[in-house]
Amino acid sequence: MSNQRMIFDIDRRTVTEGDVVEVKWQCDEAESVKLTIDNGYRSTDIPLETSGNKRFRLNRSKGRTHLTITVSIDGKSYSKRIHVRVKKMPTVHAETVDQQGRRQGWLRQWWQKLLTNWHDFRARMRQGMQALPERKQLAAKTLAIIGVILILSAFWPKVYSFGMMILVVYLTYVMFKR
Repeated sequence: MSNQRMIFDIDRRTVTEGDVVEVKWQCDEAESVKLTIDNGYRSTDIPLETSGNKRFRLNRSKGRTHLTITVSIDGKSYSKRIHVRVKKMPTVHAETVDQQGRRQGWLRQWWQKLLTNWHDFRARMRQGMQALPERKQLAAKTLAIIGVILILSAFWPKVYSFGMMILVVYLTYVMFKR
């Protein structure tokens, strides 16, 4: 079989990150058809019917995404490759404004960014803790308490004994709770 009897085409060869492309293929003689999408970061294989069309969103790319269709006919493999140029999404610069449309000062922007990062950190830590077994959760909490005690006692030496007392109370609570 020649590659001339295998149809493989795409609606556009240049896109911006996030755009959708439509791929069309046809090879009625094929026993199996596979589409490989390689964006430069990873490669994905998708089994297909012998003919049809499918839409894909090309999100992340190292500038060029390779689409390769591979068909198997009588135990032999044939393929065609299409290169799609993927341009970076333009950067949008935005300013934070209050409800009246006035620009916010740098201090308020800094504070909001700090709060956002703190909430993101807490959510990630909570999710990570939930993935740990119960004994490791206890160990992680104990290490966090000891770490805070050590850091604070570097500035205020009296915090050390108070912090250790808190740690003993916490561990006693955990022991009797179960």
